[in-house]
Order: sequence, then C-alpha cells, then structure tokens
Amino acid sequence: MHPWERIYQDQGRVFQELLPFFAPLVEDFNRRHVRRVLDLGCGNGRHVIHLAKAGFAVTGLDISISGLRLARQWLAEQGLQADMALADFHSPFPLRAESFDALLTTQVIHHACLAEVRRAIGEIHRVLAPGGLALISVAGRVDEGLRYEEIEPGTFIPLEGQEKGLPHHIFSLDDLRAELGAFHVLEIDWRAEGRVVAAWLEKPQHPVVG
Repeated sequence: MHPWERIYQDQGRVFQELLPFFAPLVEDFNRRHVRRVLDLGCGNGRHVIHLAKAGFAVTGLDISISGLRLARQWLAEQGLQADMALADFHSPFPLRAESFDALLTTQVIHHACLAEVRRAIGEIHRVLAPGGLALISVAGRVDEGLRYEEIEPGTFIPLEGQEKGLPHHIFSLDDLRAELGAFHVLEIDWRAEGRVVAAWLEKPQHPVVG
C-alpha cells in the first residue's frame, strides 16, 4: 500500500487548511485570466475545493484512491464540481498537451528519485498551455529527528514517521532552478524556515533555446 493511501485511510480528511500562498495565487490567476487549473497531488481536495469556489475549472490528480474519494465527498458537501482522476506522477499524466492555463503542486513531485522528478517536471511543461503558470514546491531539507537512508545523491527514504518508505529528493534553490530550464522562473525562494523551496513559473510562448 502506498504511504499516502494508508494515511488517508487511517486519518481521513487530514489536510484542510489552505497554504499561505493561496489567496495571492488566486489573485494572480484572475489577473492573468486563468480558467483551467490542475492540482497535481490534490490529496483530499483542500485546494480543489477553494479553486472551484473561486470559479475555476479544476482538475485534481492524486495517487491515492482514498484521497480522491475524500475530495469527491467534500466537493459534494459543498455543491461543487471538479474533475478528479487517479494518477501516478511517475508516469505520463492522463491529460492532453497544453490543456491547462495554470497548475499547482505542493510538496508532491519531490517524493521520488531525481530522474522521476525530472519526468514529472517534463509532464508539467507538456500539459501547460503556452503562457501558462505553475506553482511548484518541493522539500528543502529532511525533517529533523527522523532516521533516513540516502538511496542516491540527494534522495532520502525515511525509516520512520508518517512518510516512512516514501522517497524525498531534497533541493536547494540552485538545484531547483537548474531543473526548470524550460520555464521562465518568475520567483523562487525558501519557505517554512527552509523546509520548502517554492518556484513560481511561466511556460514560454516559444521553446526556450540554449
């Protein structure tokens, strides 16, 4: 069983609070006339719910059947609609190219070895329309107090804790910027006292050369 499937089965609607970036994100989406938004790694739906409330056409993808079930229940409770689909970001997304105006993925794609993270970044680029926006956040350091095994340079598997067995590739600002060469990086910075690296991106209208 995938660790997140276990978490949602055991704990239910574990994530409900919006992350601090959310309100300015919605403002920027509206300012840039975003309509179609993908939440990659939507979990139990906290951002899907509020994006739908804000009037966006939302699609949520997640690896956990239980997480998606919880998200659908939450949508029904609120009288909202969104497209929800089971997907493993290690594989090609079940989505058409250039089908979204914007995308957010928070603390999701770093749960892999670097080659798989790169594949996910490539898929993010593929499904965004030219000029599309993306907010990506990844791990900036491992959690203190837990034991880890390093399985490749920069990739650690916790041997205990809630995310036991789930790979974590750790990024510095320079590391993440280097992986985002196909995008215009609008902003990149540390958050949560260095635990998180976040990047605000735009897909160029034309391919980046060089």
